[in-house]
Amino acid sequence: MNTEVLSGVNVAPSSTSGHFIQEAENVVNLNVAKETFFVEGDSKLVTKNHTTLVQPKSCLITTQVVYNPFSKMFENSKD
Repeated sequence: MNTEVLSGVNVAPSSTSGHFIQEAENVVNLNVAKETFFVEGDSKLVTKNHTTLVQPKSCLITTQVVYNPFSKMFENSKD
């Protein structure tokens, strides 16, 4: 499996507003298609359309998946 270590990264590339990790030691992109990232160390998640979140330790971030009753399928949440 190939991974990519990033810094100051948008962890929601498909988002219209972006969700940016700041102040982390490293951000590792685990899965490009599913937008899954491992954030090492203390960090902040900063967005235009949500509250800034402070995470005092390493964490895993992935796209929220919701059920769409019209298509009767699970799909990534949209802004």
